[in-house]
Amino acid sequence: MTASWRQRTFRRLDMFALRWQARLEGNAVDRSAPWIVSALLFVLLVSLALARSRSLDAGTDLALYAQSVWLIGEGFEPVSSLFGGNVLSKNVSLMLYPVATVTSVLPTVTTLLVIQSLALAMGVVPIWRIARQVTDLRFGATAAVVFAYSMFSAVHNINLADFHPEVIALPALLWAMFYGLTGRWFRFVMLVLVVMAARADLGLAIAGLGVLLVVEGRRRMGWLTAIVGLGWALVAIFSIQPDLADGTAPQVAAFSDFGTESELDVLKGFITNPFDFLGKLGSRDNFATIIALLAPVLFLPVVAPRYLLPAVPLYALYLVADVPAGDLAEAPQAIPITAFIFVATLFALKRSGTVRVERVNVDRRLLWALVFTASVFFVRDSGSSPYERPWSWGSRDATDQARHAAVELIPDDGAVRASPRLLPLLFERERLFVLDTSADEPDEQAAIDRVDWLIVDLTEAPQWTSLEVAQLDIGLGTESWLRISRSEGILVYRRCEPGNRVDDVCN
Repeated sequence: MTASWRQRTFRRLDMFALRWQARLEGNAVDRSAPWIVSALLFVLLVSLALARSRSLDAGTDLALYAQSVWLIGEGFEPVSSLFGGNVLSKNVSLMLYPVATVTSVLPTVTTLLVIQSLALAMGVVPIWRIARQVTDLRFGATAAVVFAYSMFSAVHNINLADFHPEVIALPALLWAMFYGLTGRWFRFVMLVLVVMAARADLGLAIAGLGVLLVVEGRRRMGWLTAIVGLGWALVAIFSIQPDLADGTAPQVAAFSDFGTESELDVLKGFITNPFDFLGKLGSRDNFATIIALLAPVLFLPVVAPRYLLPAVPLYALYLVADVPAGDLAEAPQAIPITAFIFVATLFALKRSGTVRVERVNVDRRLLWALVFTASVFFVRDSGSSPYERPWSWGSRDATDQARHAAVELIPDDGAVRASPRLLPLLFERERLFVLDTSADEPDEQAAIDRVDWLIVDLTEAPQWTSLEVAQLDIGLGTESWLRISRSEGILVYRRCEPGNRVDDVCN
């Protein structure tokens, strides 16, 4: 009697599991589930980004692009004082113009952060489509990969790395791969254009995608894509960027170890010094970065290298370039490689599984290992890890209130130099400059160059001694500057000269 009851119970449980499995494998779930997951991820990402911004933890990059889109919205060229020239010469990000159209009617900083979080969250949908319609994975494997993407440290670090217009290329690149692999060419072309408009050197990733299509048997469109992508990248790097930078080569400084005169000089250095290039590429820091990207997905992309290699040349250049160090500072470099990592992961799971009733069944133990590993590396490496206490972000202490009060003292048309954390509050002006708070001691002449207002946030310069701050205060006084406010370590200074339009402040 007991054995019979157990058999009936297990039979009912099996039937219940099979019914739910059949429902999850249905088309209705495929139509709704990725959008629901994307919406949930968006709420998480945008909450974290806005909380960080409210806590004034953002910095120069957010202020740079906020100032640039504000200038475009006001009808000016994006010649940013923070950048020291036309910001388009940095990476020919034409995407700034449609973004500026949106920010001209909505709050600029909030809108930029919302756009960035939305772009990252939207990556879920093409990953789901590729998993279900190209690699034919079952629901469980698809959900595991989407979970890994949602927990991917690079995604969260990009979300917190101020704002970068090239983040729009991440979902566009994933969608382009989906439409390219399924042969829907009109949408593929539109998305390729979006990727190249987001950042010029992403044309190299598009060229790699074209080669992938050739290998996949779509030769005509593949070669055309490769030629267009490579051509756009070369034209932008060797012609457009130098022209926007008044004849200088803006990319050369990042590769000064290989050449200092021009892009061609740098390219020659790559060719003539291959061992130096490989040595720098294989440095300990770069090795750790590569491990941090591949380990959360169990190194599965190396099982399907065909789908990872298209992004490798561009990412190798990013790794060799001299850029500011730090997880958030380096986060935007991972945008193209992230897209290819997850597509390669999907194809690797397809290869490791077995086909059952037109779907690829992957061992559950492998999927649970993927979920567990993605969670572990999220906790270890993500900028929004529980160790960073993100639930406490968004609050404002007395120092934050003092920062806002200091900004209120600055007129809208005032030329101002400020500490990095204050810049996003001051971007709506043509003359805005960053104060170097990383120096060993304050540089008085550099601080007051080309400005009438100066805001010093001493919390960003803990290495400055009280004596050095006092000497700065005295030195500014001898240069006809007056300190008009000091609160919670936030100092506000005003230039006082004959003919100054606010001399009443100085008298």
